Amino acid sequence: MKNKYQHATNKENYEDYSSGRVLYGATGATNFPVRLSSEIFQQCANYLKSRGKSGPYKIYDPFCGVAYSLTVIGLLHSTEIKSIIASDSDSRILEFAEKNLSLLSTNGLNKRIKELTKFVLEYNKTSHKYALASALRLQSKVELSNQITVKCFKFNSISNKDFPQSLSGIDMIITDLPYGKLTHWEGSITDKNFTQRFLDNIKSKLNTTSVIAIVSNKKQPILYQGYKIIKTFTIIKRRITILEPLNN
Repeated sequence: MKNKYQHATNKENYEDYSSGRVLYGATGATNFPVRLSSEIFQQCANYLKSRGKSGPYKIYDPFCGVAYSLTVIGLLHSTEIKSIIASDSDSRILEFAEKNLSLLSTNGLNKRIKELTKFVLEYNKTSHKYALASALRLQSKVELSNQITVKCFKFNSISNKDFPQSLSGIDMIITDLPYGKLTHWEGSITDKNFTQRFLDNIKSKLNTTSVIAIVSNKKQPILYQGYKIIKTFTIIKRRITILEPLNN
C-alpha cells in the first residue's frame, strides 16, 4: 500500500494539535503529521486486536524528541491507551516532551490554558487567542477521556541495555528514527546497525503479543533479525515498517 490511509481516512481539521499552538515545539524538533500518527496507531492496534490482544495498551517511544506524536496519539485515542512511556538521550528536548505529555492530564492542560490566557491578556495577539480556543476544545476532550499514565526519562536505548523495570510488558512501540543524528546517540554507530541494536536491546521488555512501528525515510536501512515484518507502507515520503517479535 502506498500513499493511502486505511483508518484515518477522513481529512479532518487538526489545527488544534498543531505544534506551537497548544502543544509545545522546540527548535530543531521534527513535526510529525497528525493524521499519520493516528493512522500508525490504528494500524498497530488493529493488528494487536486481530491477535486477540485488546486494549488499553502500553506504548513506548525510545526516540521521543518533544513527544509530539505521542501526545497527539494520546489525545486522539485515549480510550485505547493505559500508559505512555517516552525516552530520549537529549535532556534539553525532554523538557518539551514532559510539557507535551502533561497535556494528557486535566491538571497539565489547565496549566497550559492559564499560560495562554496570560499571553492573551498581556499581548492580545490573534495567535494566542486561537491557541487558547484550541486549548479549551482539547480540555473538553481530556476531561471526558481516560487518564493516561505518563513516564518520561533520559535514556540511550542504543548503547544501554538496562531499561528500567517500568518498561516491562510493552504492547506497542511507535517511533520515528532520528535519521541524520546518529552521532548524537553513539559516535561509532552506523545507519546499518542502528535499528538492530535497539531491537535487540528492547526485545525482553515486549509482551509476547506486541508490535513495533518504525518510521524512517525510504533510504534508511532497517535490520530486524529476531522480528517478522507485518507490513511496510509509505505515506508522505515516510516509510513505516511494522514488526512483531519472533518467539525464540
